[in-house]
Amino acid sequence: MHHLALPFYCAVIVGALMALLARAIYTGAASFVLVALAGIAYFGWHGWNDARRGWPAFRAEMQRRTERRRAMPADDTH
Repeated sequence: MHHLALPFYCAVIVGALMALLARAIYTGAASFVLVALAGIAYFGWHGWNDARRGWPAFRAEMQRRTERRRAMPADDTH
């Protein structure tokens, strides 16, 4: 399930940058605000694009797994 790994990492980084942004605004550290906003925009954009690009492959893999599970005979011998 490697199709959505990079967007997940980008979402984690965006979350950390949003926490940094909130802390920078709270403490008045204006020099970090621009850096945090730039990082949020960069990783948010790339995460969104990678998620859109990887979603069809993820959906196809999940469909194959479902079909394979349905094709297996039931094991009711216990």
